[in-house]
Amino acid sequence: MSVPAAVERVRESAGPEATIAHAPGSVELLGEACAATGGMLLATALPVSVAVALEENDADELVVIAARTGEETRLPMPDAVPPAYPAEVTAIAAAVVALQHTTHLIPRTGSGLTVRWASNIPAGRGLGELPALQSAVALAANARWGDRDDVPTRARLAAALHETSAAHYGGHWPLHPYTVALRSRPDSVLTCNHSDEAVTQTPRPDNLSLMVAYSPDITGASPQVERHEFFTEACSAFGVPTLSGLPEAQPRVLEWVRARREVQPDGDAPTVGRATQWLDDASGCSDRARAVSAHLRHGDAAAAMAGVSHDVTVRDTAPAADSPLGRVVASLDGHDAVARCCPAPGAAVVVWAHADDADDVEAAIRRDGGTVLRITDTDAGAVIDSPF
Repeated sequence: MSVPAAVERVRESAGPEATIAHAPGSVELLGEACAATGGMLLATALPVSVAVALEENDADELVVIAARTGEETRLPMPDAVPPAYPAEVTAIAAAVVALQHTTHLIPRTGSGLTVRWASNIPAGRGLGELPALQSAVALAANARWGDRDDVPTRARLAAALHETSAAHYGGHWPLHPYTVALRSRPDSVLTCNHSDEAVTQTPRPDNLSLMVAYSPDITGASPQVERHEFFTEACSAFGVPTLSGLPEAQPRVLEWVRARREVQPDGDAPTVGRATQWLDDASGCSDRARAVSAHLRHGDAAAAMAGVSHDVTVRDTAPAADSPLGRVVASLDGHDAVARCCPAPGAAVVVWAHADDADDVEAAIRRDGGTVLRITDTDAGAVIDSPF
């Protein structure tokens, strides 16, 4: 596999003692993204990545340098995630906090760190660019100070990065982009089971083509933070890590919602109707992800696409017809393909198509002004041998 373009960019300015690593972007394919539900989620790595070059400095500072522009940010080595910095600087600082104070991987010796980074992941499209950046930092740090690189180690790194980031960004911040960036197998779809954190990897069938498509305009909405907070609060109220561990979860959670609204009619609890919709939606979406995962294991692209199409219809996850992205999706009319919105609705879609039709589908999207990223030649992040 060729060296990612982002790696070449950080190499240009990295010193001979730098440790270079990269990690891929990721995208949800189908399923329940909120881990608190305990449901199933399908995701995959992308053939675009973030690269970092990490080396120590004598200034006891975290120095972050954007390789593309040369922009440099300096701050004291952080004990907590600092506010009011650019998104990439904050993400790198959060990774350093997790790796130094949670996993104790980065030594606390009084020396600082210099991190150069570069990315070719499209920003703002829900494609996991910040978790990929943090994962690349973790891989570089593990190569420099760790004693092994295996699945348990990478799982611990993913959990530590997510824990620290979720505490900073909020409970809606997902775990799966870290899992994908650190643990993907070549050209595989990951089935993440939030109930026990198990990850099953299925080779992408040869008769299925996956791609990400987006318009020149970024019109994505924010994640459903209220919904994620509701599930997290429900788990906390019943003392379970996920709702899958709560017997008869739906009636018990709905009774809890009714009681909250009786005590505080004007409180922040959702209506019973909305809570029912969220619970039904999470359960149904998780079930469809499980079914589609089975179809993928059997190489049945047609059945997998039918499951995705049903999910789009039930959950209304197609973009609005009059939106920029909706006009790109309209290009698929007449083609045997299914488009589903990425996590930031309106920013991008994942297109499922039969492999024999993929070239025609891509050409149709490009004719209508869309950009297409084929999901192929994917793998987990890795450390790159120094060229010096």
